[in-house]
Amino acid sequence: MRWKTPFGGFVICAALTVSGCLYLDVRLAEFVSEKAGYGFLFSESVSNLPDLLFLMVCIITVVSWTGRLYKAGKPAKGRILNFLEHMGLAVPVAFVLKELLKELFGRTNTRVWLLHPDRLGFHWFHGGGDFASFPSGHMAVFTVLVLGVCRYFPRLRAVCAGLLFVLALALIVTQYHFFSDIAAGACLGVVVDWLTWRGLAYFHDSNNLKAKS
Repeated sequence: MRWKTPFGGFVICAALTVSGCLYLDVRLAEFVSEKAGYGFLFSESVSNLPDLLFLMVCIITVVSWTGRLYKAGKPAKGRILNFLEHMGLAVPVAFVLKELLKELFGRTNTRVWLLHPDRLGFHWFHGGGDFASFPSGHMAVFTVLVLGVCRYFPRLRAVCAGLLFVLALALIVTQYHFFSDIAAGACLGVVVDWLTWRGLAYFHDSNNLKAKS
C-alpha cells in the first residue's frame, strides 16, 4: 500500500497535465482574462510580485539541516528528525529539477501568450525568461512541502490541502501559469517526495542492518 497512494497522485496529476495541454489551458486562460480584465492582470501590484521562491528554498534547506544536526545529538530521535531530513533533501531537489525542466520545455507563460498569441506552446531547449512556465516551480516546491508535512503530521492534511489549492488558484487567477503548468508542478512534487521518502527509508534500513551486524 505504500506505493499505491503516491502512484495514484502521480497518475491524477499526469492526467490533468495532459488534459490541460490538450483542452483546458487556453480556454481557462481566456475565461480568467475575460473576467479579471487586463487592467487587473497587468496592474503594478500584480505584475511586479517578487519571486521569493529561491530565497524560501534556501531558508527551508538551511533550517532543516541545522535542525537535523541539532536533533541528531538529542536522545529522542523520531519523526521530527525524519521530517527535517526529508525537507532538507526534497525541497532543494524539487527546485533544481524544475529549473532543468523549464530549460527543457521552454514554454511561454500565460502573460506572454496574452500579449503575443503567436508564441503559445513549447519551445524546446529555449527556457528562461518568458519561456519558463512549465512546470510551475511554486507548485512543485509547495507540493513537496505539503506532502512532507502530511506524511509526518497527518492531522494537518486538511489545512495543507487547502493551502495548496489556494496557491494553485492564485497562480491561475493572476495568469502566471497555465493550468497544465500547475498540474505538472504538482506531478513533479509527488515524484520528488516519494523518491526522497523511499531513499531515506532505504538509507536508514541499511544503517540499521550495519549497526546490528
